[in-house]
Amino acid sequence: MDDLPTRWEVELEFVQSLANIQYVNYLAQSEYFNDPTFIAYLEYLMYWKDEKYSRYLVYPNCLHILTLLQSEEFRKSVVNPEFMNALMNDMVKRWQQPEETGQEKNGTEDNLGLTADAQVPEISIPENGQNGGSVDKA
Repeated sequence: MDDLPTRWEVELEFVQSLANIQYVNYLAQSEYFNDPTFIAYLEYLMYWKDEKYSRYLVYPNCLHILTLLQSEEFRKSVVNPEFMNALMNDMVKRWQQPEETGQEKNGTEDNLGLTADAQVPEISIPENGQNGGSVDKA
């Protein structure tokens, strides 16, 4: 009989799933981000930023998304398809062409070219609630 995954394995898989912006959008649409218990869980998962855990991550940009998810404004914005698409496009561009964005890859930077302890970026959302398709980075 197969053993069940450990809590550590489940948390590793979940944290890495945050690198998938469409999945994060699904969580927003399903209103997980309105649940205080789920928000507390996201805060708890910040321990993955510690190098003794982050070295096991295959998709290090998941740490950047986890950091962004600590922001209520980001959690509200990611449900917007235009915002989600702009974020995905930015991630892909930085992953494909890090030298053109002035970012160098090394073991401590994620695919967005930001270190795991980067500040949460400012997100510009016009008053009508629509995002013009841009994500401003700090």
